[in-house]
Amino acid sequence: MKFAFPILTATGEEFKDVKALTALINGEQSGHYLLGNHNKWHGGIHISDKSAPWCKDKYPVRAMADGKVVAFRMMKDYLTSEFQGESLRYSNCFCLVQHEYCEVNAETKAKNEFTFYSLYMHLLPWDQYQSTEKLVLKKGWNARNSVPHANPDAEQQRVDAALPRFTLPKNTELEMDSNTPPQKGSVGGKEYDFIKVTIKSKLSNTQMKEAEKAGVVVSQGSSVWIANSPAAVEVIKPNLPTWLFDQIEAELLTNMVGRADPGVDGPTGRPVVGKKSVSLPAGTKLQYDAHQLEFHWDGDKARKMARCKYVTPSVDGVPSSCGVAWVCVEDKYIKANTLPPSHLGELYVLPSPVAIAAGETIGYLGLVETPSSLIGGKKSKHQVHLEVFTQDPRLDDVLANKAGTKGGATYAKVPAELVLYEKKKQDGKDLWVATADKSQEELVESPTLEKDAAKQEWVCVSSGKYVKKESVELLSQHDWLKIGFKKVDGSGSDGYLDPDAPPAFFTDLVKSFDSDGNGELNSDEIQVALQNISNAEKLHKLIVKHPSEWYEKSSASSYLWLDKLMTKIGLPDFDQLVDHEKQRIDKLEWMQSAAKLKLDKAVWHFSPMKMVIKEEGFDWLINVDEFVLKYKEMHMSFSAGTPALSSQSEKNLRKLIANINKYYANNSLYKANLYQIAYMLATARHETYHFVSGEYFSEKPEVGSVSYFDKYDPILADTPKRRERAILNGNTVEGDGYKYRGRGCVHLTWKKNYQRAKDNIGIDFVNFPEKAADFDYAVSIMIWGMEEGIFTGSSLDDYINESSMNYVSARKIINGNDAAALIASYAEKFQSLLEVTSIASKEF
Repeated sequence: MKFAFPILTATGEEFKDVKALTALINGEQSGHYLLGNHNKWHGGIHISDKSAPWCKDKYPVRAMADGKVVAFRMMKDYLTSEFQGESLRYSNCFCLVQHEYCEVNAETKAKNEFTFYSLYMHLLPWDQYQSTEKLVLKKGWNARNSVPHANPDAEQQRVDAALPRFTLPKNTELEMDSNTPPQKGSVGGKEYDFIKVTIKSKLSNTQMKEAEKAGVVVSQGSSVWIANSPAAVEVIKPNLPTWLFDQIEAELLTNMVGRADPGVDGPTGRPVVGKKSVSLPAGTKLQYDAHQLEFHWDGDKARKMARCKYVTPSVDGVPSSCGVAWVCVEDKYIKANTLPPSHLGELYVLPSPVAIAAGETIGYLGLVETPSSLIGGKKSKHQVHLEVFTQDPRLDDVLANKAGTKGGATYAKVPAELVLYEKKKQDGKDLWVATADKSQEELVESPTLEKDAAKQEWVCVSSGKYVKKESVELLSQHDWLKIGFKKVDGSGSDGYLDPDAPPAFFTDLVKSFDSDGNGELNSDEIQVALQNISNAEKLHKLIVKHPSEWYEKSSASSYLWLDKLMTKIGLPDFDQLVDHEKQRIDKLEWMQSAAKLKLDKAVWHFSPMKMVIKEEGFDWLINVDEFVLKYKEMHMSFSAGTPALSSQSEKNLRKLIANINKYYANNSLYKANLYQIAYMLATARHETYHFVSGEYFSEKPEVGSVSYFDKYDPILADTPKRRERAILNGNTVEGDGYKYRGRGCVHLTWKKNYQRAKDNIGIDFVNFPEKAADFDYAVSIMIWGMEEGIFTGSSLDDYINESSMNYVSARKIINGNDAAALIASYAEKFQSLLEVTSIASKEF
């Protein structure tokens, strides 16, 4: 089961870790877990445009985990309510996703499993969705009235230099003119595709006047030409929630594999991906039934698959073809065409739930306007309410880790009063020396393990401080109760924290935070405890049973506290406010009305952020810490004369393995096979060794002076044969030999291969070849290139398959027989490492 962060960063990237996301959401002024505004129970969290404005219309809220959409309500537009003569808009749109948590003990096959739900309330209504692609400037970028010449001569360069232009500011929003084709043009010696765009952002009067002086009109709605560079122009595609549709018509965004019918894995009974039946290039048209989606397992990953009718495009004289195949239809691989959504304006429980993968689109933040005072006015913000809950009785077994499952995030439970040690150097060896300091009782997340010459293992519990491994209890993320999670039953509560008489439920929530020490808590103390950010770690580990705020209408007994509050306040304007809120409560209710789901009134609520924390480590293919620890033990045995592994080399290796994990987590095109990964690691170790500095797994380019690479140059190469080879491989300009020298995990060489990598991965390696050295991209190049036979025509499947394991001949994938036996020996060592640190499949 795959999990994902519910939102991306402002730049459309994954958050570095859950702490970074938590820090962002902690900036919200309301909507915190357990206690919201107005002293009211709150079972989820809010993500709003205060903390994540890009989720209004740029990067959508995403599914937190693999699951199935079981119910939704999507309105055409916002609902409105009236208060003190003011019309206030709000959204009651929601999506409910059902998830099946299942973790298996690899040794005993025992399972921890339960069903839970994630709820996304206040989503953007349908008519508010963006209908076309939007362009956003990543930096200041010139707008022009016309396009400069392509490959200009000296006179044309002089003319182009005088053309009017004005620098549009960063974050300017644009829309491409689809009726005007792009034109080639050159600026500063570099050729671009120029596109005609309409300015959608409102610029300041000062900016418009400056542009007018420069001879360019840049008012909102005006048309200009810009150079279309991925370094400056970001394309924001409409991210439509495909779970709204019955039939989907889509187009592949990248090359994919069509597969035969799925098989069945005997031990687990899971459906597994079928054999490859057809290669489907980018641009292939797909058509499928959204209610017939299935998850098929590819190694350790569940992939959202559909049985699709396909039509491939006609490319380079190759005619199109059509047929039927199973295709992975996750959002990142397809562009769904706009279709009329089904069941607008109603609460809809799906008869056949629609599969949705972790990270796929749920929707955007919806507008919520509320009264700003008893006499009128309004406050506005865009937000989503995110909630996680369960009613599954198997929860207790999961919290206790009854199945004894391991893996994922690790912890060390350190008791108090242990002797702390420091690591010293003695005769060139590491030595652990006792100090006078003692440990405190604590839970250390992701502890570092080290081993001394006597095989004693040490656990780092703080900066430079260690304890013996046998003195602590090592836990995994599956040991929920042992790492601090607790259950609190508040199923009888109405959820109102009465200032005069705090209910027992809220006292139970915070009894461990008794600020006056006498066991009695007043309302102020409870409120401070529940909203104090320093208590967040403990509060977010509370799993609380409480009636859902979405279950009943305002006439139910659970809302009697509102009537009592009206009597207590005794103001006509307050009575009107309560009536207004009751109307909204009735419109927001859905849980009881969705009777087919058979949901209870009181359910167990989790902090959504803790579910992210809990599952963050589930997605690893290779356990990075274990792999690096064991690699360090055998590093110097790889070959004679191997220097010690430097700290920089270790950091490089961690980045390499992390990116391999990331690639297979986010791509379904290639299966993560243990033997093939072993050979790729062997290749990377050999190719990326920077012998000048002694750095292993280096991101530095191939070693050599500028003149050394003349042999790859179309002008400077010393023989006609070499010059011809350079031209055949795309090196056509003097200096291309050095410019496109070896970089990355396979030392990518030749402009032709840089261009092919650009076309496949979408990063401009041609104009920015240094990017090919960065493991963030180099790992993708390695896996794609070795799987597809890009470099020499030979691929991994040719030598490492279910009937052959030829590590020596596999060198032909990269470079003939060069160092073939040595690299094969590396592969055998990496294979043994992966067998104890990875869950990669040995099946092909």
